[in-house]
Formats: sequence, C-alpha cells, structure tokens
Amino acid sequence: MDKSKIGITYLEESAFSKIGKVVEVDGKNIIIQVDKEKNLSNLFYKGVIYRNVGIGSYLKIKKDYTYIIGKINKEFIKEKPRVNMESSKPQNSTLYDRFVEVSVIGYMTKSAFIRGIRELPFLFNEAFLMSEDEVRKMHEFTSNNNIEIGQALFEDVLVEAGVTKLFASHIGIFGNTGSGKSNTLARVFYNLFNSPKVNFNNRSKFLLLDFNGEYAHEHIITTQKQKIKLSTRNPQANKLVIRKEWLDEDFWGIILEATEKTQKPFIKRTIKLCNHLIKDDDNETLDHIINILTNNLRKILNSDSVSNKELDALSTLKKCIANFFDIENQEDYKEIFRNYNLHGTNLCRQIDDEEERIYYNNIRNNRIYFGAHQRDNVEAELKFFRINLNYLKEKANLSYISLFEMVLALKLVDDVISNMAQFEHISPIFNRFQKRKTELSNLLEFGDGDFLNQESYMSCISLKDVNIDMRKIIPLLITKISYEEHKKRHSTSSRNTLHIIIDEAHNILSEESFRESESWKDYRLEVFEEIIKEGRKFGVFVTIASQRPSDISNTIISQLHNVFIHRLINNNDLRTMSQTISFLDKVSFDSIPILPAGACIFTGIATETPIAVQIPLLTKKLQPKSDTVDLELLWENKQME
Repeated sequence: MDKSKIGITYLEESAFSKIGKVVEVDGKNIIIQVDKEKNLSNLFYKGVIYRNVGIGSYLKIKKDYTYIIGKINKEFIKEKPRVNMESSKPQNSTLYDRFVEVSVIGYMTKSAFIRGIRELPFLFNEAFLMSEDEVRKMHEFTSNNNIEIGQALFEDVLVEAGVTKLFASHIGIFGNTGSGKSNTLARVFYNLFNSPKVNFNNRSKFLLLDFNGEYAHEHIITTQKQKIKLSTRNPQANKLVIRKEWLDEDFWGIILEATEKTQKPFIKRTIKLCNHLIKDDDNETLDHIINILTNNLRKILNSDSVSNKELDALSTLKKCIANFFDIENQEDYKEIFRNYNLHGTNLCRQIDDEEERIYYNNIRNNRIYFGAHQRDNVEAELKFFRINLNYLKEKANLSYISLFEMVLALKLVDDVISNMAQFEHISPIFNRFQKRKTELSNLLEFGDGDFLNQESYMSCISLKDVNIDMRKIIPLLITKISYEEHKKRHSTSSRNTLHIIIDEAHNILSEESFRESESWKDYRLEVFEEIIKEGRKFGVFVTIASQRPSDISNTIISQLHNVFIHRLINNNDLRTMSQTISFLDKVSFDSIPILPAGACIFTGIATETPIAVQIPLLTKKLQPKSDTVDLELLWENKQME
C-alpha cells in the first residue's frame, strides 16, 4: 500500500478521534475542553456511527509517545467571553464551551492497558476518543485461562476474568433482593466448573454454606456436588459427619458458646474425663460411670459442710441419670432418686419404707441422717444406689451425645464438691447442652470419616431447615474446622486450596446480634476475620454474598479483593461500600442505586478498572431457587377463561 495513503488515513482518523485539549491538571483530576465540532451525542466517520464521550466513558490523552487513559466523571459548560460587547447576536450554543472532568486510571502500552498512574498530562495535550479495540484491550487479560463474566453495560465488550486473579482472592457479591445477586454467584462458579481448561485434580475443595436452600438442587452450579441438607427438626435428615478427634475444647466451646476463662477450662477437663471413660467395651464404660456416680454421691453424703450448691449439683446429676438410662418415672427407682434435705450442714431424708430401719442407724423423727459421723448410713445408701444402677445398664443410651451429657454432669458435680468451680458459672453450659442435645443429634454424626473427606470437589450444606440458634453455630463450626484442617495439610501439600462460599453472609458475619453475648459475638467475628486476613497464605479463599453489607464487619469487607455490586438503595449499605471498597470510582458508585436487574459493578484486582457488567441469566434449570413469587399467575382467575 502507498505509504502516503497510510499517512493520510492516520491523519484523518486522528482528526476525527480528537475531541479536545487539556486545560487544567489538578492531581489525577483533569479538565478537558471539548472541541465545538464534537458536541454531538453521536459522531459519524466513513458511514459508521460512533458514540461520543459522556459520563462513564473512557478517553486517551496523548503525551509525547504515551497515551494516558482517563474516565469521565463529570461534564459542564462555561460561557465564552464576548469580544464585541455591543453585539446584539442572541446567545446560543456557540457562546458556550463544553468541558469534561476526567480521572486518570492508567496508561496504554502497545500490548496492554496498565492500571495506575505513571505520569500526568501537560496543559494543552490533546485528548482522543478510544477505538473499540482499545476499549476491549482495557478489559482483556493476559491469563491463559479466563472465564466469562458478562457483557459490558455501556461498551460492546465481553468481560472476562483470569481464573487466578478472581478465584485466588476473597470475593464479595452484594445486592438487594431481586437485583440478580444469586444468579451472579451461581453463574460465576458455573462458568468456572464448566471451563474446559479447568481440572481440579483433587487439589481444590469448594464449600458452599447455603442458608436458604437456593443452591442445594441437583443441577445448580454443578451436578458433581455433595448435598448435605441439615435439619434441626427431622432426625432422618442428612447429618454432618464429624471426626471424633475434632471433639476438643474449641469444638464444644463453639457448640456451647463457652466463655474463654471460666467455661472453656471446664470443658477441657470434661473432655479429658470423657476420653478416659469411653472404652471399646460398653460394659466397662458403664462400670466406670457407675463408679464415679457412686463416688460423687459418697462425697456429698459424707460431707459436714453441704450447702445449696451441692444440692443443685446433685439435682443436675439426677436429670442426667434419668436421661442416660431412659427413665420416664423416677418414682419407680426411689433408691436412685432420693429427695435429700439440709439439716444444718448435713443431709437427711424421710424414710420411704419401714423396712429401711433394718439397714440404717440413728433414725430420728422418721428421718435418716448422713454426714462424716454416719458412715454406716452412707454406705447403706450407696449400696442400694449402685445395685439399682447396675439393673439399668441395658437401658443406657451410649450415643456420644448422651455420654457427653453424663460426663458434663459428673464433672460439674465433682468440680463443685472440690471447689474448683462455682455452680452458677458452669451450669449455663450444661443448660445449653440439654437445650440443644436433640438438635445436635439431628445435625451431627460422630465417626471416623468427615464431611471434608469426600470425592466431590464441592459440598453444598443447606441450612434452610435449621433453627436460628444453630444457624449461627453450625456455619462457624464448619468454617473453623475446615480452615484448621486445611492449615494442617497445607504444610505437606502447599498447592491445595479451600474455597469457602457463604450465601446470605450477614446471618453469620453480622456485627449486631441480640441473641448472643458480646464476648461470644466477638469470638465469632474473630474467627472469620482471621480466615479472611490470614487465609490467603494457606490457600484459603472466601466468597461472601449478602443483601445487607452494612450488617457485615467492615474488617471483612475491606479485605475483599474482588467485588460484584448489584443494586443497593439503603444509605447504610451505600456508605459501607464507599468506605470499604477502595476500587470504586465516583461514577461507578453513583450508578449503584439505579443499576438494572442482573447488572453489577465488577471491580477489584481481576479487572483493571471498575466496569458495569450485565451478568447473563442462567437457564431455568440452572437458576438458584430465589425467584419472587408471580402473584398474577398464583391469583389468576381461571373461571373467567
């Protein structure tokens, strides 16, 4: 081709694409005066229509051999000063100059767009429209393995993200109900799992905590997932399999919301006793339990300094005996469930049967007295107590939950008698356990396997049918166990990753809660904050989705590397976004309340600049079950047809 023709074409294109010149530089904010010929909404060149610059558009500023890239935040006009003040010519558009305010976001090399400020323009540097190829290059990635995100809302560009930059990061997906948040979460991971270049090779595990049961259906995200549908109401529902070696003070501390300095040490002592008592031979285990029960009763009956705290502890122990041996009517086992009263600082009780006079001494006013000086009475009492317990061995419930309840009571009584603990400090743990033991039996199964040791690369744990108390405890338990176990394996297999996905994350990451103590809330948040701050070092990455980001700890949101922000209209939510997401520019932030359904602002380390993206809607079979009910269809009057 004739070089002169090439030169003419270049000059023509430059003249067409030039839109103005720099007239003010204030840090990264640049003011550009727009040429009066370029004030139309659309421009025409060789029969092709081009969209002119406007708010949210990109342009390039030529400085020597460098093109500086900016995004338009604002446009305004200024009246032109008149040369002839006596002119009677009416004011029109030619008497005004149009200006645009641009924020510098990066620069363009021959091969790629680079985010960040390397240099700023000079006054009178020329500004140009960007070609489609240049705009597309801003949203292209050098990664060999990209996944599709969606279509740019304001440019004709397919937006993709590099697998490493997106998924080796903490991700946030936010948006009000109906904004498309659930579809985005499902679409992003669906595209990952169905990418032909992705093969996890048992090196990555994805764990989805599904509070509303939206993702637990067969085809959603992937068909290769393990589905665990938990229920606190249905004993036949799926169970979360827990390894017995995980049952340490941290595990039970979470389940029982134990305080750090008083109740956790007690739990540690209880676990030690529990491990000592549980034997392979059930009969041997029961003999140990009966021996400790008998010895605890002996200590109380022999004491000359009994007070109400010992009676309270003894009452707790009786409840456990009734539960452990499945006794419905305590009157049938009077020798076990005696009613003791205080006589000074000793115990005594009414005679239940006249034949008892044969076995007991020092009976006054139809009462049998105990204490350090009534050893014969004590031993007679213990003899009947032990004999009747031995009769009940076959009725014993030897499930781990039942055994742990019994050991809690045994240790509570022992510590109270030994003055190692105050009854009022420890009894709340026991009360919580009794309140939650049925729920725990419905939710958990203890064995040699675990919910992490599965062939499937993804586990979806549905909490839809779990009550409100356990909806805070179980996700915390799952997350902490998963994180700690992954850290242990990380030292020997550093290339493995764990991806924790939390839908409706405000349920577990909320800073405000009126159903839990302040110390327990702090512990819950500390666990998640540690994971999100330190997890990256161990290959642990968190994705959170929420319709109320303002409820979530700012520490957690500020650590997110990539975010998808759908429509948010609550002022508190918008304030949280502006204060914690550093990747947002003014134009993107201002558009959040008016985004259409399915559209979002995608920004972070996976994209060089914030961009509005329309996320493609999944087919009906693949969509999360979060649709708003169609009342017109529901209430349709078919009789009128």
